[in-house]
Amino acid sequence: VTMITLTAGTVFLMWLGEQMTQKGIGNGISMIIFAGIVAGLPSALTNTFRLVSAGELSLIVLLLIILLMAAVLAFIVFVERGQRRIPIHYAKRMLGRKMVGGQTTHLPLRINVAGVIPPIFASSILLFPATLANFSSVEWLKQISGYMTPTSVIYNLAYIALILFFAYFYTAILFDPKGISENIQKQGGFIPGIRPGAKTREYIDRVLSRITLWGALYMSVICVLPMLLISQFNIPFYFGGTSLLIVVGVSMDFMGKIESYLISRQYEGLMGGGKSRLKGRQ
Repeated sequence: VTMITLTAGTVFLMWLGEQMTQKGIGNGISMIIFAGIVAGLPSALTNTFRLVSAGELSLIVLLLIILLMAAVLAFIVFVERGQRRIPIHYAKRMLGRKMVGGQTTHLPLRINVAGVIPPIFASSILLFPATLANFSSVEWLKQISGYMTPTSVIYNLAYIALILFFAYFYTAILFDPKGISENIQKQGGFIPGIRPGAKTREYIDRVLSRITLWGALYMSVICVLPMLLISQFNIPFYFGGTSLLIVVGVSMDFMGKIESYLISRQYEGLMGGGKSRLKGRQ
């Protein structure tokens, strides 16, 4: 009965996340996880202040933890805003009697293209053995669950490896260098020093692979290092690097979608106003 309930609840959350993605703003699954982290924040703060009042956690250590979280938060915002801009030139061409083209623009590539999905998937997979061990009496499964604690070396190495894998995997799903190179070529554009076509695709793919590597390493440091440091001071899990990465990433993505929506509404209002003025003149 418990397994059926967990499976049904998981399927319902996946369906709810898909509905939020299609009809709402932002990634639905990420928003659900974000809501769960924020909902547990008051209890985590209460437990932390209880530790301070009981003398189990000194005020100096608490201040150091706050400074660490502020530094990690600033670093996350800085990296998430970072881009690798590939310059694109458009050749001049005649269109009727007008000369068009000759412009220079860029192709923005985010440092962290995959977003918060890799650490979410990685942590979910690593929690799976512990979940099975809770509902099973198999000895070797419980031993594996004992090794897979967030402070163990095996857990963190597996965590980093899974983050690297899912970063490349999810980036390959989101980003299509072949389609982008074809669109650039159709529009008469080219990357300086790179031939259009296959060479452009290879160049974009090579740059994207390097960016993805640095993005995956950045996520690994954010998710693993603060967790190892904070666990030594018995701070609640909600202050870990993974939680900060998810909260900041989802918040920035949500604000970006809201901004895009407001801009599109402004353009619709301008277009609507222009049409009404034209009708009035007629």
